[in-house]
Amino acid sequence: MNATLNRIARAALTGIFATVLWFGPAPAADLDKKFDPSNLTVPALHPFAKVTPERIVLQNGLVLFLLEDHTLPVVQGTAYVRASGAWVPADRVGLGSLTANVMRSGGSADKPGDWIDDRLAAIGASISSSMGTDFASAGFWSLSENAPEVLGLLAEVIRRPAFPEDKIELAKIGIRRSIASRNDELVGLLFRLARQSVYGKDSPWARQPEYATIEPINRDDCIAMHQLVYAPNRFILVIYGDFKSASMKKQVEAAFGDWKRNDKPTPPIPGVPASTEPRVVFAPKDDVTQSGVIVAQMGYKADDPDNAAMDVIEQALGGGFSSRLFNVIRTQRGLAYAAGATAGGGYFRPGVFMAYTLTRNDSAMVSTDLLRSEVARAAREPFQPEEAKLAREAVENALVFQVSDRASVLFRAGFFEMAGYPQDFLQRYQKDLAAVTPETMLAAAKAKIHPEQFVTVIVGKEKEFDRPLDSMGQTVERVDITIPPPPK
Repeated sequence: MNATLNRIARAALTGIFATVLWFGPAPAADLDKKFDPSNLTVPALHPFAKVTPERIVLQNGLVLFLLEDHTLPVVQGTAYVRASGAWVPADRVGLGSLTANVMRSGGSADKPGDWIDDRLAAIGASISSSMGTDFASAGFWSLSENAPEVLGLLAEVIRRPAFPEDKIELAKIGIRRSIASRNDELVGLLFRLARQSVYGKDSPWARQPEYATIEPINRDDCIAMHQLVYAPNRFILVIYGDFKSASMKKQVEAAFGDWKRNDKPTPPIPGVPASTEPRVVFAPKDDVTQSGVIVAQMGYKADDPDNAAMDVIEQALGGGFSSRLFNVIRTQRGLAYAAGATAGGGYFRPGVFMAYTLTRNDSAMVSTDLLRSEVARAAREPFQPEEAKLAREAVENALVFQVSDRASVLFRAGFFEMAGYPQDFLQRYQKDLAAVTPETMLAAAKAKIHPEQFVTVIVGKEKEFDRPLDSMGQTVERVDITIPPPPK
């Protein structure tokens, strides 16, 4: 049947092409003006509907968000808990992600990880666990008929992890592999050096695992990290899908209700530098035919009043084919393989503002000049009205896809509560976004972009550069990216 349809389709296309070739394209006058894209009127973006899930707080402090949706026979859930990379000792960097990994892979004493794998595979369900620099999460997905069982397995993983030695060693192997390959990709290396250059190499927000910090991690370390992070009164559990709320509340109560609170204060979370020291940070990489350049500085928190305007600046400056960096460095000068920017907004702390380009080794310095010049110009001259309009619409369109369904809005509500943001944060952001103009963009850029604080990070083959690094007139800080070998 498919072969027949394919033959019919090919024959039809052949006929169409033959007709076009014979008669030529239709005259412009014969085209219906209703279908001319230049005549289309794009309506304004509708306000986001405020999804109001049911919010329950268990006696032990666990916060539960529930939202029913019976469209599909599926239930999914995510648990959020704050976990700072600053809580990991400097000689155990990598402990957080390893702990979350082994919570899932090792299972509990009653239900080992391999048994959980087999059971989830048999019923088409999944459970995950992870821990990053600012928070930890654990989640599940299942058919609605299996939701009570899978929710119980999630509780086992979160509350009573076994941390078996063999799974700890298996997790270490994975981290060792990532350490060994971390300099293979130029882009990842470039962005990592930019974060280290702005935050400081020893900052908890820029540290990276080394062989020497992974090897000493043991089961006791994992247990201590688990006890520090996971507690019901720090948990936000979000569940969405095909269930009855009254029944789901009972299931959550049965799985988590007897979990004891932990009212011990968590360690303090350090701040970030107030500014950056202008300099050139160079890392040699002689096995590449192209170089990477980043202009970086300290960013801002997402609750900043300029958040929406900075997102539009990110798009206008380096957000795609129509952006300034792409047009100036790649289209007009033909020097870049890629160019872009990130505004530097962070939910938990200021992020890192970055503008970057990838170019040939022999055009690294001229590309650096153009990059620095265009970023500085954004803080000095307003974007043109058409530039601002296209950028704002692009940000609005991307936002639509981020909140395209009720589930995404619900899970964002749980994230906002965990991160300490108001539940109407998204609605406020949309309102601010609609008010962005070239004038507000310039005001935001002047307040947030500081050319006198730029750290210029360059990775590439120095002997092929078009001129010396010190020709930029700034201190050159040379960074050794050699991976320290494993301890003997």
